[in-house]
Amino acid sequence: MRAALLSLFLALPSLALDIVYDVRTPRPTTHLFHVTIELSGIEGDSLDLAMPAWTPGYYKVQNHAKNIREFAARGDDGRALAFEMTDKQTWRVRTGGVRSAKVSYLAYAHSLSPTGSDLTDEHAYFHGTWLFMYAVGHTKSPVTLRLHPLPGWKTATGLDPAGEDTWRAADYDVLVDSPVLMGDIDVRTFEAGGAVHEVVIHKSPACDRAVMVEDIRKIVEAQLAIMGPPPYKRYVFLLHFPRWWGGGLEHLNSTSIVHNGEALSDRGQYVQFLFIVSHEFFHLWNVKRIRPAQLGPFDYSKEVMTKNLWVHEGFTNYYGWLAMERGGILKREEYLGKVQEELNHLMRRAGRRITSPEMASWHTWLDPDDSEDVEVSYYMSGHLLGLALDASIRRRTEGKRSLDDVMRLALEKTRDAGYGDDDWLAFVNEASGSDFAEFFARHVSGTQELPYAELLAPLGVTYEAKVDATEADPGLEIQGIAEDLVRVRRVRDDGPAGEAEIDEGDILLAAGGQRLRGSEWGKWLAKRKPGDEVTFTLFRGERMLQKTVTLAAKQKIVHQLQLTGKPAPEQKALLDGWLK
Repeated sequence: MRAALLSLFLALPSLALDIVYDVRTPRPTTHLFHVTIELSGIEGDSLDLAMPAWTPGYYKVQNHAKNIREFAARGDDGRALAFEMTDKQTWRVRTGGVRSAKVSYLAYAHSLSPTGSDLTDEHAYFHGTWLFMYAVGHTKSPVTLRLHPLPGWKTATGLDPAGEDTWRAADYDVLVDSPVLMGDIDVRTFEAGGAVHEVVIHKSPACDRAVMVEDIRKIVEAQLAIMGPPPYKRYVFLLHFPRWWGGGLEHLNSTSIVHNGEALSDRGQYVQFLFIVSHEFFHLWNVKRIRPAQLGPFDYSKEVMTKNLWVHEGFTNYYGWLAMERGGILKREEYLGKVQEELNHLMRRAGRRITSPEMASWHTWLDPDDSEDVEVSYYMSGHLLGLALDASIRRRTEGKRSLDDVMRLALEKTRDAGYGDDDWLAFVNEASGSDFAEFFARHVSGTQELPYAELLAPLGVTYEAKVDATEADPGLEIQGIAEDLVRVRRVRDDGPAGEAEIDEGDILLAAGGQRLRGSEWGKWLAKRKPGDEVTFTLFRGERMLQKTVTLAAKQKIVHQLQLTGKPAPEQKALLDGWLK
C-alpha cells in the first residue's frame, strides 16, 4: 500500500510555481535591462532556469544566454544561493529546500529589429525571449510582469493588464509571445469584429497617420471576412519607424514591425509596409492557431523542425497581398503585379529545381554554404503554391470552394491542438472534396514547375514567359572589394566559368590583357556577346593563373500575368469570387 501511494505521488505533476518578473531600466544608455524573477512554491533541492535559444517565429538559433550578465540568486531568508551552469543556457540554482527565491541578472539588448530587443534613452523594447529565463518544467505556470517605465513613457503590449504597470500572462509561452514597447508612443485605436485594435506608432512615419490606420483597418476587416470572428479581445500593432529597414514578427495577439519611416512618402514603399502589416496579421491564424504540433508549447532549448513553413509563411504571403486587394487598397491589376514580382523572383532561383518546398521548410535552421545554388524561399514557393491550390480548388468545384475553406477547416480541426506534418493534404482534400495527392507529390514534396497557364486560365488570368533580352553570360557572379578589385562570389557548376575551373574566391585581375574593376564590371560585361572568348588573369591565393571562358547566351525571361481582356462568363464568375 505504501509503495502504491509513493508511485501515485511520483506520477503527479509538480505544483505550479508563482512567478513574477520585474524589469527596470535605470541607465538606458548602457543597453542593460535589470531583470528580477521572484519564484514561490519551489520544491526540491535545486531549480533550473534557462534562457531560450531562439524566438518563435524566427527560425534561427540566437542563443540569448550570451547577453546575460551578473546572475545571482537568493533565498527567502536573504541568503545567497549557490548556482552553476549545466549547459550553454541553463543555470542550476541550489535552493537547499527554500520555498521562495529571487533571481537577478542583467540582459544586454541593443538591436532594434522585428526579432530583437533594444534599450536606449528613447525606448525600452523587448521580446521576452531576450530577457526572461524560464523555470525548466514550469513553463505552464501563470506569470506576472512588473514594469517601471521612465517618466513620460507609455507602455504598449498585448499582455492583459493587472494593475498599474503590471501585466499577467497565462504561462511563459504567452509572456514571451507578447513584445513590450515603452517610450514616447502615439496610440490610435479602432474596432473590428467586436475587438479593439491598437496601432502603436513610435517615431515619425512620413505618411498621414489617420490614412495609415484606416488602411490597416481595411486589412483587418478583409482578413476577418476570410477567417471569421477574431480569436482575441485586443490586438496590438507595434510599429517602429527608424531610418532603416527591418520587417515584422508575428505574435499571439500582436505584431512588431520595423520599417524605414522616411520611405513611406513613396507609394511603393508605403504599399510594401502595408503588406508587412497584412502578412503579420494573418499569422495570428496561420501558425499561431493553425500550427504544427511542435510549434507550441515550445521547446526553447533547440531547433524545432517542421516541413510546413511553405504553408505558414508562403500562404501568409498569399493572403497578405490578397487581403490588400479584397480590402480595396490594391486594384486587381496592382495585385497581379505583386504576384508577378514574386513569381519572377522565384523563377530566378536555381534551387527551386533541387529543393522542394517541404525540404526548404525543414532546412530553414540550416544555412548551406552554397545556399544560392540549392535553396529556395518557402515564402515565395509557398505563395505560388497557395495561388495554385486556390485556383485549382475553385476550378474543380466550379467556384463553390476555395483555399479560404481549407484555412477555416484547418483552424477548426487544429484549434488548441496543432496538427501532424503530414496532415495538410488531408485538410485540402476534405475542404475541397477532391484528391490533391498528385499535386502534392509533384509540387510540394517534389520540384516540378507549376503549370501556371493551365491553372490560371479558368480564372481569367493569362500567363506568358517572354524573352526580354539575350545577354552574354560568364556563369559567375562577382563582388567589388577593396581597391576596386573583382572577387568571384559565386560560380555555377554548369556554366562557362565552372567548366573553365574558375573558383569562388578567385580575384579577377584582367580580361584580354585589360584590367578589370569592380565598379565597372557591369559595363564591361554589357559590351561582350555570347560566343566571345575571354581569357581572365586571376589570383588564386598566392598563384597567378589564366583561364579562358567562352561566354554563353543567357535569356532574360520575364513571367507575365495579365487579366483576360474579355473573360468568358464562367471565367468572370471565378475571377469575381477570387478577387473582390
